[in-house]
Amino acid sequence: MAQCRFMFRHPSIAVGEGGFTLIELLTAMVILAIGLLGTAALTTGVVRGNLASKNITSATAIARSCLAENRRVGYASAGSVPTGGSNSCVYGSSTLTAGGVSFTRTLSIDASVSNIKTLTVTVSWSEGSAGAKSITVQTVMAAS
Repeated sequence: MAQCRFMFRHPSIAVGEGGFTLIELLTAMVILAIGLLGTAALTTGVVRGNLASKNITSATAIARSCLAENRRVGYASAGSVPTGGSNSCVYGSSTLTAGGVSFTRTLSIDASVSNIKTLTVTVSWSEGSAGAKSITVQTVMAAS
């Protein structure tokens, strides 16, 4: 006896037609959003780190140029303007701007040891929410 089978299909769905369900799509979107948020947080951290590095480099250059200028004028005129000369880094504090950031440079001189001066340059600045930052550079000069 021959058997007859009838298959009923919905007229708008073809055999083998696949697709994504709403739950699969929402799950994929949540995973994508989490990945993008992680990438955005990482990028923000990298930008903040680059800014901090740039500021430290600028502050170091400011401090080193101050010490170089005082070595140029010599032991007797360190921290002051020599007669008939110039010195762009004198004793005390001054404010400089580099890369849109204001740096405060302070030069102090310790001459408590005979024929020796210890020059200390402290450069400070603010990095907004990261707070105040500073570096200190020293050199020793001897009378010749």
